[in-house]
Amino acid sequence: MIRVHEEYVRKLEEIGKKLGFKIKKRTPIGQADCIWVKEIPNLGDIPIVAFEVICSEGQKELKGSFANMLAIRPSLAIFVIVREEVMKHPRGDTSPEKWLSRINRFIEKLIENFSGILRIEKWYENDIERIYRSLFRR
Repeated sequence: MIRVHEEYVRKLEEIGKKLGFKIKKRTPIGQADCIWVKEIPNLGDIPIVAFEVICSEGQKELKGSFANMLAIRPSLAIFVIVREEVMKHPRGDTSPEKWLSRINRFIEKLIENFSGILRIEKWYENDIERIYRSLFRR
């Protein structure tokens, strides 16, 4: 059985390919779950969108993911929160609902504090599902 994280990464890869992007997981200086890249003559591979799928990560791991996004410097960095999975992995004695709220707030703070440096969006699993269905009609 495919883990939920890999399922969403696979869907992002399929969506990117369908939209005409090259798919990568790393650049010379950073890595993400999925990077949509355009190859431009004389410039090479340009990272257009970088995705990080959040299932079980804590804030420390998310800081590392964010540092990778900064290193990749995509036109758009998207954090995809898979809510049900995040709620299965709360830290300490935090309730699942409170943990999900903390993760949401953390991403929102990144968006607020780094908007002039990197365009960041927060998506949820249903955003990926909607796009996937519209492209593949499954």
